[in-house]
Amino acid sequence: MAQKRLLIPALLLLLLIASLFWVYLFTPESRSSILFDLPEISLEGVHRLMIFAPHCDDETLGAGGLIQKAIEAGIDVRVVLETNGDGQIFGTMEEFRRVYPRTQDFIHMGDVRQQETLRALKQLGVNSQQVIFLGYPDRGTPQLWLRHWSREEPYTSPYTRTSRSPYHLTFNPHAVYAGEDLLNDIRSLIESYRPHLIIYPHPADTHPDHWGLSNFVRLAVYLIQRQKPDYQPELLAYLIHRPDFPYPKRYAPEADLLPPNKMWSLDTVWYRLDLTEEEMARKEQATLVYQSQLGTLRNLLLSFVRRNELFDRPEVKNLEVIFSGDRMQPKTWVNALKEPILPIEEDPQGDSVTRRLIPPSDWIALYVAHSQDDELWLCAELRGQANGAFIYVLRLLAVDEREQIYHYSAEGRAGRSGIGRAIVQHNQVCTHLALDTLNQPWLLFVSAEVRNGTVGVLDQIAWQAILTFPLEISSR
Repeated sequence: MAQKRLLIPALLLLLLIASLFWVYLFTPESRSSILFDLPEISLEGVHRLMIFAPHCDDETLGAGGLIQKAIEAGIDVRVVLETNGDGQIFGTMEEFRRVYPRTQDFIHMGDVRQQETLRALKQLGVNSQQVIFLGYPDRGTPQLWLRHWSREEPYTSPYTRTSRSPYHLTFNPHAVYAGEDLLNDIRSLIESYRPHLIIYPHPADTHPDHWGLSNFVRLAVYLIQRQKPDYQPELLAYLIHRPDFPYPKRYAPEADLLPPNKMWSLDTVWYRLDLTEEEMARKEQATLVYQSQLGTLRNLLLSFVRRNELFDRPEVKNLEVIFSGDRMQPKTWVNALKEPILPIEEDPQGDSVTRRLIPPSDWIALYVAHSQDDELWLCAELRGQANGAFIYVLRLLAVDEREQIYHYSAEGRAGRSGIGRAIVQHNQVCTHLALDTLNQPWLLFVSAEVRNGTVGVLDQIAWQAILTFPLEISSR
């Protein structure tokens, strides 16, 4: 019996190692024709541009070419760094030649990365007064989003051993590591600067700081728009981390940067920005400034020196009302017009070797709807029948009329209905709750995870923003 319990964790570890090579096995050699189907970004009418980056280097990787074009066009640019990347363990080990870096080493690494950012952005035409460091904890953004929202219970970084920024270059030195403070800082910056174009991390980025910052930026914008409906910036998202992106993961300036195959099959609304040879060269020079990262991440960083940059436009959705349907079978849900209620979000299938070979670990869709008796129905669908080796988690963040934040999560396992509030049946994981328990929210963020005690998160559906009733929120 003990051998059987160890089998799945051992298999998962093996699969995760194999996934490092998966991109080379399953990504086609050329999909360049796709690039010509992508519309090109226009900066017409943009006078102020704000770029949000989780770590020092993401701004250059994701939008180094866009920054150059904006500067050339006379657009006022601001770059906001959420963290200083001071939790990069291997980079810190290499920088300070220590197997076990000290607290002060991590803080010093944060200082190093701040200075690298200022030098890199100077290469792209951005001066230091246009760069804003927020100083929040590296690898801590999900904690601020899910567990440490209140400043009364701040998060403590396991690297810097502090619950507030230890850096001289910090936008708000009075802020603590709490979700409400991060949200207020982002909101304050956007409200005071009122950018026409906001560039931020993609919700489907697999790095926790990236999807976490993506949530905070979108929430800040929606809160502002609720108070000031005339403010309608364009929001575009850049992608950095996925097993199958970018391809190839090496220096290939002759190649195109293309959407991941699995994501492209579900979402074809991507945009490209073509770069000149001079712009590519400056982006490469700026990337090489990040010497502290090149030792361990050189191939990944230089993978973004390409002939184009890539952006997506995730949209806020509206919550539909269920006219009829089975609570546990979202494909039976229909609205008052007898039309099927479609998934709020479809998740790429088989986009890692683990998920490809283990269907119970692979989400394919997330459904959310409002029943006629004022109940929220939330269901996630798996590619295979649920397995007791995995924990299935449904997550929700709600915002009410007073801008109060409510967190809700429900988890369950196949065959163990008593473990939590999620019901697991066949390939469906569902929860149902009265909207009154969330104080009748006007905005929801929802997601789902598959977890394993040995490996952690095996699959996550990108957090989706949903309006519970129509509101004037749209792209420019």
